[in-house]
Amino acid sequence: MWLLPPKSSASAKVLPRWLPFIGLGVAGWGMQLALPPVGGWFLAFIGIVPLWWQCQVLGPLRAGMAGLCWGLGFYGSSLVWVWDLHPLTWIGIAPVPSWLISRGIWLFLSVWGAVLSGLWALGMSRYGVRQSAPWQLLWGVALWCALEALWSYSPLWWISLSLSQSPRGMVQLARLAGPTTITAVVMTVNGLITLSLRQQKGASAWLTIFLAGAIALNGVLGAGVPADQGKPLRVGLIQGNIPTRQKLTPEGIRRAWQDYSRGYRQLVTLGVDAVLTPEGALPLLWQPQQMNPITKAVGEAGVPLWLGTFMETAGGHHQVLLTLAGNGEIYSRYSKVNLVLLGEYIPEGLAGVVQRLSTLRSRLLPGNPEQVFTTPWGKAVVLICFESAFSHRSRRQLVQGGQFILSVANNDPYGRQLMTQHHGHDVLRAVEGDRWLVRATNTGLSAVIAPSGETLWLSDPNRFVIHTATIFPRQTQTLYTRYGDWLLPLLLGMLSGSVLRQRVWH
Repeated sequence: MWLLPPKSSASAKVLPRWLPFIGLGVAGWGMQLALPPVGGWFLAFIGIVPLWWQCQVLGPLRAGMAGLCWGLGFYGSSLVWVWDLHPLTWIGIAPVPSWLISRGIWLFLSVWGAVLSGLWALGMSRYGVRQSAPWQLLWGVALWCALEALWSYSPLWWISLSLSQSPRGMVQLARLAGPTTITAVVMTVNGLITLSLRQQKGASAWLTIFLAGAIALNGVLGAGVPADQGKPLRVGLIQGNIPTRQKLTPEGIRRAWQDYSRGYRQLVTLGVDAVLTPEGALPLLWQPQQMNPITKAVGEAGVPLWLGTFMETAGGHHQVLLTLAGNGEIYSRYSKVNLVLLGEYIPEGLAGVVQRLSTLRSRLLPGNPEQVFTTPWGKAVVLICFESAFSHRSRRQLVQGGQFILSVANNDPYGRQLMTQHHGHDVLRAVEGDRWLVRATNTGLSAVIAPSGETLWLSDPNRFVIHTATIFPRQTQTLYTRYGDWLLPLLLGMLSGSVLRQRVWH
């Protein structure tokens, strides 16, 4: 029988008790190198081996601490871009409190991610490593996938193991069951390597077979992307490059009216069918009945515009993407669903404690998760800001008939780490939905992504840019679009069978 050897405390006798925890933090940092902007996707297949190994030799409590250390190294280094919030003097926060706020948010988000890896390690040490090797592998894969799925419904979600394979790794596997497919493959390879290092009979052979099969399947899925059919749509993108710290000043608002009107007119002369602007391109409340430079330009050119702005409703404001028809009137509207915690809203219990960081002085409300965004060319999927990280947000709109994806973001004041991670999320959304995706941001990176996941154009950051792209509305359905995350229930069902089997036989 393929069984694990008994736990050993030999490493604890040779090394100081604290040294493995430091090493796990370093291993977590190394795992971060698999993510954009470094993009060493192959590192993801060994990055969790040290933590999996420690679960074999540590008790549940110490294993949970080991998971926290690994998670702080991984999530902490992956989220350093949060520091770019400082300085917040432009919204009246002094430099010292601003520095403390940015580091405090970073620490909170890092710990929230580390709790995931800590719970996984605790569960593996308590239950998983007691199983025979095949069942331990199932425990490790299913437990991590389940925790990621649970975390993805929290308002703090951003980093998934699936992001390690975007944009250059095994991203095509997302067509099967979304991000869970990639996460499961990453965890399986890490688990098989751990078992091989522990000299489990047959583990090395299974590792070779599984990894070769995953690589082959990724290639087959990429080669089998259906060809485009139907009428092309020529879209113009505007990257406004108006820093958030200037947006709300009179000069910033003047620049927004001027630059987006100018960019729109330039794109119209290039023969586009529609123009896309970033999230919050106009950082003020849109007045539908008021004539302004934007409605004047649209009315004169007759080319629809997708405009990022804000609208007032009873009880507060919505961040929206509007379709302005050729006459300048509102054709359709999408209200952002996943708002940024502490940035766009504050929970009622924290309202009196936390300084508001939003650029608006009133409450932002989330949009209806069931809303449908219609355009003159059919329904579209809309992702505003960090909604790109939520695969279920994109899939819900695909099921409702979305034929292409419009992704809009601000991305200022963040640097290249955040920009490339955001782009990585959009590549995943394009692949798992088999849709063209056009992305317009304020400061970068704006992009055009094909259904194959290939980035056909990527902007230079921190500059004003206009670009034209030809995309095709599509009605294909991937396995993920049709059936959702079917892999996770399958893994959990197999895990339940393992637990039931153990109770029956023992």
